[in-house]
Amino acid sequence: MVDKYVYDYSEIEENIRNLLRFLGEDPKRPGLRETPRRFVNALLELTRSLREPAPEVKLFPMEGVEYVGRISINDIRFTSICEHHLLPIIGTATVIYEPLNSEVPGLSKVARYVKWLAARPTLQERFTSKLANDLRIRLNAKYVYVKVCALHMCAMTRGVKDEDMYMVTESWSGNIDETQLEELRRTTHCKVPKIILTKDY
Repeated sequence: MVDKYVYDYSEIEENIRNLLRFLGEDPKRPGLRETPRRFVNALLELTRSLREPAPEVKLFPMEGVEYVGRISINDIRFTSICEHHLLPIIGTATVIYEPLNSEVPGLSKVARYVKWLAARPTLQERFTSKLANDLRIRLNAKYVYVKVCALHMCAMTRGVKDEDMYMVTESWSGNIDETQLEELRRTTHCKVPKIILTKDY
């Protein structure tokens, strides 16, 4: 992890001012005077998992109950950053797993881990794969299956400029047979966040 305090904020903010000048803007005009500071703080927030430790996924025993079956946590919303363009990725993740020892986490713990892991520059494919592997270990699960649906601002606002395009990725980790996997792939859905960039009046 990188210690953010080893850097000189004033130097970083001056680099942002130089970038604004390169783009043809005047960083001294009133609307942009505070932009370098705001921009740096926004990036720090959007990449917090590079500096903050992973949230604990604490497991609790289901006393008096032997749970047999799968658990599905659906449509966990997250925000990430495309590592190619440093533009936002906005999506949802569905996590399905089967406990090994009738131990389950608090419901919010899985969501917190998804949001934490997403908060860094990445690729959706890498994020999905790492999420499945990490959660299998942290949940002490027989297997974990993850499906992610996401919008990529790098494709929506530049280049191809396709506002309807989205990406779906899936990954799994652990002891899962082909029949289970095919069922999960066929029946698991995730929501695509709705973002309206243009509107006819």
